[in-house]
This record gives sequence, structure tokens and C-alpha cells, in this order.
Amino acid sequence: MKNPRNYRFAEVLGRELKRMLSDKVYWFVGLIAPFIGFGMIAWIFSANVPRELPVAVVDLDHTSLSRQIVRTVDATAIAHACMNFPDLLQASRALSDGKAEAVICIPEHTERNVLRGQNASVAVYLNNAWLLKSGLLKSGIQKSLGTLSAGLKIRSMMMNGDNEKQAVSKIMAVRLRPVLLFNPYTSYEYYLVLLLLPVLLTVFVLFGTIYAVGSELEYHTGIDWIETSGNSLLPAFAGKLIPHTVVFCIQAMVMNLLFFKVLGLPLNGHLGLIMASELLMILAYQSMAILLISVMRSMRIALSIASAYTMLAITYAGLTFPLFGMPLLAKVISRIFPFSYWLELFAGQTLRGEPAANALVQMLFLAGFILAGVLFMPRLKYLASNPVQPENN
Repeated sequence: MKNPRNYRFAEVLGRELKRMLSDKVYWFVGLIAPFIGFGMIAWIFSANVPRELPVAVVDLDHTSLSRQIVRTVDATAIAHACMNFPDLLQASRALSDGKAEAVICIPEHTERNVLRGQNASVAVYLNNAWLLKSGLLKSGIQKSLGTLSAGLKIRSMMMNGDNEKQAVSKIMAVRLRPVLLFNPYTSYEYYLVLLLLPVLLTVFVLFGTIYAVGSELEYHTGIDWIETSGNSLLPAFAGKLIPHTVVFCIQAMVMNLLFFKVLGLPLNGHLGLIMASELLMILAYQSMAILLISVMRSMRIALSIASAYTMLAITYAGLTFPLFGMPLLAKVISRIFPFSYWLELFAGQTLRGEPAANALVQMLFLAGFILAGVLFMPRLKYLASNPVQPENN
């Protein structure tokens, strides 16, 4: 004898699969958009770090040393000294127009001052509106000029009678040995791709689930959905959401493939824990979709709020600006996004190699978001069973 509940679940599942296969929106959200979005982001950041950024040079000294300074800066991977200007005004215009990312100004008498044993300053002007890019340029140019300056000082001391070892020890009495733990290559892949690919996944999950459930209310097919389930809550929502959950899990697996096989993101933790957290995040955003539809009663309004909800998660994720530096209100707001908890867990298991026990707190919070959606399921079932008829004009 068939279990009536299992039979109703299979009926709802079959109904949902037919809807998915016959609706172009499902095809776009489930297959086309994810692969296009993931592929574009992976391609854009495939170079890992920006290279050969254009740098303008204003050489007012016109000596062998000034030319050596330009060659030293140009030899760095980050900078390309490709533009020369006679004065600083023209170079600043190139910087303002976006033709150059930095300007190096070598003042008059630079070589003379160095030969006299005096300090000589080389000015570097950066467009600090782009923090990451200007920071990398500043670091690269500073290292190249520091190396050149140290070489000149060593040569001067050796001319005064010191041997090479003595000269080096005097200049670098205390050496700094930086150890980059979690992003040793200063790679955009470890930084921005880690943020953008999961955000895309949450967009597809939230929008896809809102459309799947909200279209039942929008087009007044909810009665058929609930009747197919035998007016039972569990078969109705399990049969409705499981096909979409499977599709979103496949998207997450493609994302992991890009992360660990194509882009080479380090996996210092547990892959099984990462996959479990991704399932929880998918279920959490599906629950948020149920909550939004239940409260708003309108698919269009819910989609509008969902777009802001997913984009604000980027701002408050704590990756581009650390959470500990945010005001208290911002810290509280960051806790209303499942993505914030998942990102902490994912970064801990990939970049930092944290113990598995550290991930339990984030997983419990993700489970809390799922529970919030479950609590709104009865209301959504009621709305689907009692559609609001459009008013006649």
C-alpha cells in the first residue's frame, strides 16, 4: 500500500519538474545565467594580479640616475613607465583622465644631491580613489626605489673603504622578513573572486526561489499546487523546493570546481564541511525567499527587496572593510545576512585552515535562518490556498 504522503510528494515533485522544464525563466536562472556569470568572473580575474599599470614620468633632472630610476620602476611587474611629460601639470591631467595610474616626478638636481651624500626625494602621485590598485602600485614602486636607494648607499660606503658585507650590515642592521599567511601572492582571485562567485550563487538562489514560489501567487496557480500536495505542508514545500535545491547545489559544485581546480584557491580545511555549509547557505536563502513572499504577498516587491538584500550582503560581509572597524549598528546589520556567516566559514576552511570546530557557530546561525523560513511556511500555504483576486476596473 502506498504511503499517501510519499505519493503526494511525488505528485508535487513531478508537477514542479514540468514547470521547470517548460519555463524559460527556470532555464535561465538554473543553467544559462550561472555558467555565464561564473565564467565571466573567472575570466576577468584569471590574471590573478594587475600588471603593467601605466605610469607617467616627469623627469626634470635628465641624468643617468633619473633614467635608472625610470628603468627600475618599469622593471617591476605592477608598473609600466610608458608616458613622459615635460611638466607635472600635463602628467596630472593624464592621471585625472585615467590614462595613467600614477605619476613619478624626479626633481632637478637629484643626481647631484645623491653624489654629495644628501637625501633626494622622488614624488609619486597616486589616484587613491582606487584603494587596491593604488596600494599595489605604491608598494611596487616603493620597493623598487628602496632597492635602488640601498644599492647606491652600499656603493658609496664601499668607495669610502667598507667591504660589501659591512656596507650591507650598516644599511640593513635590522631586516624585516614579512610572512604573508593567507594570500601570499596578493591575488585578486583570493580576494574578489572569493566574494563575487558566492554572491552570484546567492542571487540565483534567492531570485530563483522567489520566482518559483511567487509565481504561484502571481498567476493564481497556488490552489492547484496545494491541492496536488493533498493540503499537506511537508509534501507541498519539499516537492516544490527540492528540484531547485538540487540545481543550486550543482551550481555550488561548479563554483567549487572553479575555485579549487581552475583558479587554484588553497584548500587548507575540510572540503566536506565546505560543501555542507554551502547546502545550508542555499537552504537559508531559500528560507529567506519564503519569508519575503509570505510578508510581501507580491513576487515583484519581493524581488525588488531581494536585489537590495543580496547586494547589501557584499557591503557588510567584512571582506572589503573589516567588521571590527565598523560601527556597532553596521556590525548588527551584517548579522542579518546568511552570506556573512558562510563567508567566515569558507575563508576559515580555505585560506586559514581553521579547525572544523570553529565552523560550528556559523553553521548554527545558518540553521537559524532556515528555521525562520520554516516558520513562515504555513502563512505561505494559506496565501497560496486563498489567492487575492485582482480588482475589476
